[in-house]
Amino acid sequence: MNQLFRETWIEVNLDAIKKNIQSIRRHIPKQTKIMAVVKANAYGHGSVGVARHALEYGATSLAVAILEEGIVLRKAGIVAPILVLGFTPLSRVKEAIAWNIELSAFQADWIKKADKIIKSTAFTNRLNIHINIDTGMGRLGVRTKSALLSVVTALTSSSSLAWTGIFTHFSTADEPDHTLTKAQHELFVQYLRYLKERGFELPTVHMCNTAATIAFPEYSADMIRLGIGMYGLYPSAYIRQLNRVKLVPALSLKSRFSYVKTMLTPPFTISYGATYIAKRGEVIGTVPIGYADGYSRALSNRGFVLYQGRRLPIAGRVTMDQMMVSLGEGSGKQGDEVVIYGKQGNREIPVDEIAEMLGTINYEVVATLSNRIPRLFLEKGVVVEISHLLPEG
Repeated sequence: MNQLFRETWIEVNLDAIKKNIQSIRRHIPKQTKIMAVVKANAYGHGSVGVARHALEYGATSLAVAILEEGIVLRKAGIVAPILVLGFTPLSRVKEAIAWNIELSAFQADWIKKADKIIKSTAFTNRLNIHINIDTGMGRLGVRTKSALLSVVTALTSSSSLAWTGIFTHFSTADEPDHTLTKAQHELFVQYLRYLKERGFELPTVHMCNTAATIAFPEYSADMIRLGIGMYGLYPSAYIRQLNRVKLVPALSLKSRFSYVKTMLTPPFTISYGATYIAKRGEVIGTVPIGYADGYSRALSNRGFVLYQGRRLPIAGRVTMDQMMVSLGEGSGKQGDEVVIYGKQGNREIPVDEIAEMLGTINYEVVATLSNRIPRLFLEKGVVVEISHLLPEG
């Protein structure tokens, strides 16, 4: 803890991540591999620390959203396969092959131009490509069989690119109505059959995110992409209610009072806009976290923290770097620990509860936690690694 410059931090329970990977492992076919999705700084948990340990716990490859996220992992010494799920501009192809990072593609013209770019370099290794098929997500991907044939033909004709994967993404696998998921699966199978009928040997096939993995383990194919479930969060209430896989939340957000004061003399106003008026004798604690850290301003006068087994309400507006809470007529002192997300004793503030208050999903609550907050990685309750803004040394 002496490496922390501000007494606000995230604790990542690596034992929970290990249990979650093992729970998913038992739920899917033995031959199916696990790709650990560590995009968006591992959903706010810290990409390098999570990636390194996820690979120890059974994942065989990693997925990110953008090339820069993959380079961060490579610079940290991670050598496992890394796939960029999103679009990568042609101007960044050289970086991808230099760092040995796999890319997603879905346009024949992009593949042909990428091939020329690589041939103009001194690189002798090939750039691995996964073809993305849009079966109903409407985001990225091939949308017709003729376009797919053009993409595959261009890719298999290249001497500098290698076809190593083909995938799709389900848009409603976390919902009780399975109509669209089943339709997406059937369309994807049709695409795969179309390629096999034309003599193409399929590379690694993957389609399941966490929701589809839990609800449709029979769709696991060669590999599943484990994202939110690895962090112990369910994609939806429906997936939780299926009660098929036990997940353990890995993240806790904690801080310490930077100041505690008793309001004895006016003014009794708290924070911007004076939306909270304290009572005479009310105790107010200042917590060094704000919306720049990813704690939403929308929780002003609505959210809570845990302190000594009690829920303390946020008093006034959450500011950029700090917020205040009311201890009522209770007592507290500077340096006392508060829990913002997670457990303290037998009480808990679940991320899902915060998401519901904000009218959003648990993904957003954790993924928006800023890199200003240090991540402490714990095994068996002991800190084994710390990730923070300042480089080591």
